[in-house]
Amino acid sequence: MIVGVLAFIYAFPRAIIRWLGESNPWTPYFYLYGLGLVTFLIGLRIILRARACQPGRGRDTFWFGVLLAGFIFFAVLHAAWILAALYFPFKGGA
Repeated sequence: MIVGVLAFIYAFPRAIIRWLGESNPWTPYFYLYGLGLVTFLIGLRIILRARACQPGRGRDTFWFGVLLAGFIFFAVLHAAWILAALYFPFKGGA
């Protein structure tokens, strides 16, 4: 698994740049949330395997949902800011 993750970390940024180019505003977004998702999922796997969070036990289901919703929330919020920057021009000054 470690070799697969390291190969992904090596290949993923290069693939994004090849597909989108360096100047595309979505390149850093996919880089950030693509590698962030891998790191996040590895962390969730460790949490679940160590039984630090057991869905169905007390409030663990709630907090597990908070973790997932938080990642999705910030990814969507960041995407909304990128879309706003691209499609809603700012007219500064008066």
